[in-house]
Amino acid sequence: MSADAVEERVRQRVEAELAERLSRRETPRLGLEDQEWVYQLVGRAVAAEHEGGAALGAAEGQEVWRRVFGSVTPLGPLAEHLADPSVEEVRINGTGACFVLRDGRRDAVPAPFGDEAALIDLVHWYTDGAGAARLDRASPTVTLTLPDGSRLHAALSPPARPLSVTIRRHPVARFRDLSELAAAHFLPVALAPFLEAAVRARLNVLVAGGTGAGKTTFMRVLCRLIPESERLVTIEDQAELHLWRELPDCVSLEARPANAEGRGAIGIQMLVHEALRMSPDRIVIGEVRGGEALDLLDAMNTGHPGSICTLHSDSPRETLPRLARLALRSPFAPRPEAVVAEVARTVDLVIQLAVHAVDGARRRRLESIGYVAGVEAGQPVVDELVKASAGGCWRRVGSPASMPGRVLDKLAAAGFGLDLLDGLRG
Repeated sequence: MSADAVEERVRQRVEAELAERLSRRETPRLGLEDQEWVYQLVGRAVAAEHEGGAALGAAEGQEVWRRVFGSVTPLGPLAEHLADPSVEEVRINGTGACFVLRDGRRDAVPAPFGDEAALIDLVHWYTDGAGAARLDRASPTVTLTLPDGSRLHAALSPPARPLSVTIRRHPVARFRDLSELAAAHFLPVALAPFLEAAVRARLNVLVAGGTGAGKTTFMRVLCRLIPESERLVTIEDQAELHLWRELPDCVSLEARPANAEGRGAIGIQMLVHEALRMSPDRIVIGEVRGGEALDLLDAMNTGHPGSICTLHSDSPRETLPRLARLALRSPFAPRPEAVVAEVARTVDLVIQLAVHAVDGARRRRLESIGYVAGVEAGQPVVDELVKASAGGCWRRVGSPASMPGRVLDKLAAAGFGLDLLDGLRG
């Protein structure tokens, strides 16, 4: 029996069982919460065909599994891309074009849907289980976190032309620790002792970089180094870290947009205030974008050292001035010079990430690590300790001994010396 014939038999078996199960429900429509059991149902049907003598190899069986699953859910052909662990992003531009980013390269693939209605149905499948999230003419754009941690953004036409759906994947298990990041050439393995010491000594760390530089992935790896005895509260605009699933004493707070009546919004600044009431040892903010920067600085100075946050910035020189400008957006901000001084005495390390094109592929890497040396000409200054060369090698450009006394005291109190960067050449 051909693979096509086997696939058709599997589809018929699955559709019959789906129809029977959905007929017993009040709402005879698949929802996002049904995704897991439907996926398992298809797997059992494939296994049954194999046990019945169908000549399917392991790879062919997986292909049939993915195609049938896509055909019986709103995912359609998109299921094949979302099942591929090497796919980092899917960009659907209406019915005419689709691109996937796989291992740093952008590949054109056939558009998964032939009409916009099917594409809108896909978005509605996700938004139906996402509370306040919705996509219609009154709310023509939506951003939400998918069950696997990916982030979906959709925009109707108009304002987008054509209708756009972008799925950016954040697989939690892709990089488990620093050694896996080193294997991917994101950072040198010799840097691991310094980063581990920075987290355990509770240095305040700012992870900066441009869009798609790997800030969320890197922050997640750093947070896994936090001792299990400490309580962590994470704050995000869209939940992507998912550390509450794996750390024993972790609470995740997620912002929420206003509803159709303009009510019910929960902002990052409000969540920072709530986090302080949860007795956290550390606070992690997915990305600082506004006046909550001042609240974060206050928290770092009032019993929550070792906090980590990310910031959108394209260079180490711009990172701290940008943080100060964001803090000044708070209606409670003091004079600019007072904010700059607080940034300089609060942030300990600035880690800059970047994206580079290598042989036509996008490669993320750690660009530099610096410490906050003080204030010059009214701006906080970062002195670099580690820097990546144009060729992708890392070298030591500064000495840990030159870091401020408060940083050295934290490292010494945690039992770390000044030999943490000795594995890197100067």
